[in-house]
Amino acid sequence: MSEFARSRAMRQFYRNVFTRHIELVEADVMPVHLVAEIFTFKSTKLDILGPQIRDVKTGLVPEKDEALKNLLCAIILANHALDETKSEEQLRLSAEMATQIIEYVVAALKGDNNVNYLVAAIQILFRVNEIASALFLINNNLSLVSHSAPVLKILLLICLMENDYNQAMVVIQALTEDASLIGEDPMALLMITCGIYKLGGVPDSYIDFRPLHDKNYVIASADYEEWIKKTSNAKTTVLVVCDKFDYFEHVLPLIYSVYETNRDVLDVHLHLYNCDDKVKQSLTSLSDQLPELHISASHENIAANNAMSISFAFRRIMFLRHALQTFNTPIIAVNSNVLIRQSWVPSDTPLMLLQTESSPFWEDVFAGFIYAKPGGVAQRYFDRVARFIDANLNSDNYVPGLEHVALFASLDTLSGMDQLSISRVERTSILDSQYRPDAFCWAAETIEGPCQDYKASLIQKFQR
Repeated sequence: MSEFARSRAMRQFYRNVFTRHIELVEADVMPVHLVAEIFTFKSTKLDILGPQIRDVKTGLVPEKDEALKNLLCAIILANHALDETKSEEQLRLSAEMATQIIEYVVAALKGDNNVNYLVAAIQILFRVNEIASALFLINNNLSLVSHSAPVLKILLLICLMENDYNQAMVVIQALTEDASLIGEDPMALLMITCGIYKLGGVPDSYIDFRPLHDKNYVIASADYEEWIKKTSNAKTTVLVVCDKFDYFEHVLPLIYSVYETNRDVLDVHLHLYNCDDKVKQSLTSLSDQLPELHISASHENIAANNAMSISFAFRRIMFLRHALQTFNTPIIAVNSNVLIRQSWVPSDTPLMLLQTESSPFWEDVFAGFIYAKPGGVAQRYFDRVARFIDANLNSDNYVPGLEHVALFASLDTLSGMDQLSISRVERTSILDSQYRPDAFCWAAETIEGPCQDYKASLIQKFQR
């Protein structure tokens, strides 16, 4: 793990997940409004808060007073990495800011290196992608931080990203020996379960991996209602799954983009859940307006539960399997927040899966864009993926990210010949979040920028 290249390249989401909450009881000596600005509202305004922090009379001895204030300033600067309205590119801190954060952290630990400050410093450094510095603090203070839940989770994430499974097992053992360290943290449970699977185990709790080898499991028939019959099988079908909100917010512009760029080579099928007559009427009008797309639609009612967002995430994968059995066309299954930019060139591959080298292994297959042809390897693969998901849902394992786990783990069960026939493509060459003009489609992940401009132009041109 000398260079930590994969850890440094992973999405900011993973650097934030165990660092968003920093517990610092020493900050209780500061005014409540300052503490709220820094820890609750995640303020980045050091120019405003910095002088206020320095002016506070804490009653601490000078070294500890200075240490606390330096650490608070580091946290304020590190809060820049938490802005979810910005793209990955925009979240990257400048070298100057990173250097300033490190200087604040070093100064704080020189004045007071108690365990709370050490843990906070490790979280800060990890959040701003100073992986080597965070690990240096962990390794040099292991006896102090070895019972810290955030530190162990950060360390496990780095081990898994760098494929250091021997060290990962040591950390997994430390976490599982004390259940309070894990709590109900879904990301920690996901890492531990998937880590055990990669180490050769077959976990059966939180996520049940046994369905991978249960060939007798029968997937329950889904109750799909046909809203608009599919009448064409001459072109590749773009499959989008959505609810009412996503339909009006994202899917309409996506359909406009398909019409703008690919009306001669792509059709559209919408699989909707928990929608109403307003959506049905809109679809009928849209089908009349854009006849070249041969828009078809199906509908599914999903019973209300405490994990609706997780339930929705599986709909595209489960319906994709059904579509491969019934559509008799190649299928492109995409996220609803995608806009098509380039012409689609038909592919000879039976199955195209996108991957990103900077993703953890449980996201080895990107669920937001899948190309598949009916029958053969694609059908065998999605039969297994659907079996994995269905069995876990029937066991009430409503786990965030379960569809990604199903996609990556099911690949292991395919024959060598099947695996060789699958095309694995770098995600950004097909679906790009940085809005390169040569990408097939863009992911609308920010509230402003080229993608939003394109979306606005499509709405202005086609929306009636």
